[in-house]
Amino acid sequence: MKKRLLVPALSVVLASTTVLSSAGAATKSDTIVIRHTQLGEAKQQRFNILKDVLNRVSKEVPGVKYKLDGVDSDVNRKEKLRSEMVVNKAPAIFDLFGGADTQLYVEANRLLDLTPILKELGLSNKFISLDEFKVNGKIYGLPIGGYQEGYFYNKEYFKAKGLKTPKTLAELETLAATIKKDGKTPFAQASKAAWVPLMTANTLWARYAGPDITNGFTTGKTKWNSAPMVAAFTKYQDWVKKGYFKQGELGLDYAEQRNQLIRGEAIMMYDGSWASSVFADPKQAGDLTNKVGYFPLPSVAGGKGSQTAVNGGFSNGYGFSAKVKNDKKQLAFVKSFIKNMYNDEMQIRGLEADGVLPSMKVNSTKLAKAKASNLVKEIIEVGNKASGAFPAFDSLVQPDVNTALSEGIQKLIGLKITPKAMLDAVQKAQNAANNDDF
Repeated sequence: MKKRLLVPALSVVLASTTVLSSAGAATKSDTIVIRHTQLGEAKQQRFNILKDVLNRVSKEVPGVKYKLDGVDSDVNRKEKLRSEMVVNKAPAIFDLFGGADTQLYVEANRLLDLTPILKELGLSNKFISLDEFKVNGKIYGLPIGGYQEGYFYNKEYFKAKGLKTPKTLAELETLAATIKKDGKTPFAQASKAAWVPLMTANTLWARYAGPDITNGFTTGKTKWNSAPMVAAFTKYQDWVKKGYFKQGELGLDYAEQRNQLIRGEAIMMYDGSWASSVFADPKQAGDLTNKVGYFPLPSVAGGKGSQTAVNGGFSNGYGFSAKVKNDKKQLAFVKSFIKNMYNDEMQIRGLEADGVLPSMKVNSTKLAKAKASNLVKEIIEVGNKASGAFPAFDSLVQPDVNTALSEGIQKLIGLKITPKAMLDAVQKAQNAANNDDF
């Protein structure tokens, strides 16, 4: 890949994005803006943790006011934050993805180097992995927790029908056909936001092509339109044609996906471990409360590489504006925020209340006493049995490639494009991103 210039690189990447003005983007010395994505009932527990942390920070750093700015995760990542970065008006604290996003913003000198702050607070060696937020050996973001992806399923339905969790992809397909014949939707899905169906697709192509294939896209070592990748997306579209997903999924928001499972319309759902808290809450899960199990996407016969690796990692957390270092009050606020957000208490609270897997090396005695649900314990067990984990594709590839893939998967679901044609288009976008010297 050719070396990119800093600010011009960011500007070109975002050329197609409308620059959005934000009332809270330009921070003032006595006011801190915190951009979060904890919206909706499903994220209420995480929002409560954020508010409690900020209450503590306010007591430790008096005289600095803060303003909460809640934005949908997809909108923040793909539109609002990128636009703010172009004009250097990002909030002081904001929801940040590791990998490609962090790399791009570091190149544009937009992120605060947290390396000395972590050393000052004694947190340098407290995280399980900071690789996705590390650039040239320095740390520019902190993951709020870990995640893992797999299938959630209705345990009572499985028991009543004498069904067993699948060990191979062929068994999963037999299971889906049986459920479809019974008048139910095999896989709950809501694909208005492309990242939702891409969760399943990402692990499916990792089974066919090997979990390491995504690492080679940005270097040209591997290709999106290679035979194993085409086979994976052909299988995915085959499931669409067989009616294994809910009809009209392209018009449904993410939250509706879980509702399909809760209402009993669908029996299985591919999602992240963060969804586990919904099924422990009677107000959200209703009759399905504590009656949901979990299993990984099973192995593919003839698939390459590890067939037990899970899609998981530590890619979502908080980042901080580089401009904070020039304001003593804001810098003190940021340090207090990190100290109060990243500790054993909040990590365990996130695990207990919201099923967020710890991103830190929590005290083993405290962790053993944590009141995690049986579902969360199942998820952890799947991770423990896996050969390892691979990060989501969107933390590894450039934004333009992510956009091409997002557009492609929705056309694929709508049966408006063939898998090969879709992947040819994604590879074209990848070639352009790899060769662009700006």
